[in-house]
Amino acid sequence: MQRLAYPIFALIFAGIFIPQFINSPSIDLTALYVAGYAAASGMPEAIYAVHPEFLNPEAPAVLEALKAEIGLVGHQTVPYIYPPLWAWLIAPLTQAVSHATFVKAALVMHIGMLIAAVGLSWRIVRPHGLKFEHWVIVGFVILATSAPAYQAMFQNQPQITTLFLVLLAFERYRSGAFATAGAILAIAAAFKLSPLFLVLIFLLERNLRATVSFVLVGALLGLSSLALAGFQAHFDFLALLGRIDGLTILDKTNYAPELLIFQLSGLLTGNDPSNWNMAQATTWPEPFWLSTLMGAMMLAALAALILMRPRLVPGTAVPVLLMGFSLATALFGPISWAHYFVLPLLMLPTFFHVVSPRSAWKVIAVTLVLQSFPAYIVYFKLSSAFYVTTLMGVLCYLGLLVVLVGAVLRAVRFEPEVPLHYR
Repeated sequence: MQRLAYPIFALIFAGIFIPQFINSPSIDLTALYVAGYAAASGMPEAIYAVHPEFLNPEAPAVLEALKAEIGLVGHQTVPYIYPPLWAWLIAPLTQAVSHATFVKAALVMHIGMLIAAVGLSWRIVRPHGLKFEHWVIVGFVILATSAPAYQAMFQNQPQITTLFLVLLAFERYRSGAFATAGAILAIAAAFKLSPLFLVLIFLLERNLRATVSFVLVGALLGLSSLALAGFQAHFDFLALLGRIDGLTILDKTNYAPELLIFQLSGLLTGNDPSNWNMAQATTWPEPFWLSTLMGAMMLAALAALILMRPRLVPGTAVPVLLMGFSLATALFGPISWAHYFVLPLLMLPTFFHVVSPRSAWKVIAVTLVLQSFPAYIVYFKLSSAFYVTTLMGVLCYLGLLVVLVGAVLRAVRFEPEVPLHYR
């Protein structure tokens, strides 16, 4: 029966959530599809075209014309913020399958990736004091009830692909396939730039094979992107990233500490909170002092994680560092969307490595309650002049990072029962 737990829960999960979200619109996948259609139509200038107000639901005229050709009039989209490579790779597919088929197929693939992520996270962490069948239950509870996972599935987020690739890379790393791990992580970083920071784990582990593989595959992907898309598309992409980095995005699903600090600053200086639309994402120019503060906090978090490495015993270092870096990059990046935190949630068994089993269960239980979707609904209803959803997200995930780092730096650690080939 224990062997059947994983496939049974996987089938139940797929049977519930594929029908539930199969017809949900995906604004990010729509942006990807339109970008691919623009590349196929010989209109690369349309790929990174954005509205002057950035998050305005109305797309620029050139994109609206493309959407009309595809039959997506009235479909909301967002700016395409992925590297040019993927627009050109998806271009032939836009000529072969419809937008609706593309989105539905992606959902089925994403649900499969989330199911696989439960097993991959276990193989990475291998926590002492937690049985696999118990983790299967907890893992699927996380996916089925947490607000970040629910939002990722509802939005059919491409971030799920990145999450899967990162977990697969480090599962391969723990299995000794170092070159494969580096190659897979490079693909993940080519899709979303945040996994770039995770190569620091290879460096801290002094693993030359994984690092070289990451660099070589990353360089190959970069050269392929330049060959397919040209330099101008990459200049446009970098300019868009710079523009995003200079904004503070106020939204109920943005769990960035800078959003809270920006709001507190506004309240203290007499800025009218009624100007902040809680029902719709809005953007404000990011003050220089705030961007400096966020950069300093990011550097402090990375420094703390690097200082942890000498205190970690074999078999514990990789899961602890992976969880720490995933929390830090999600919290202190330009945007901290809720779905970025599905990976740290799936890495929660890591706490069995650094605190007692009883304390680890407490951390997991409290996190699941605070980040459950019913709790999110309560936070949203409480948000009027202040984003309570963001406040609780920041308190929860920053708290996890502080507890993780604090436990390691106090040298409270437990030797895990990990097979030798994992060490």
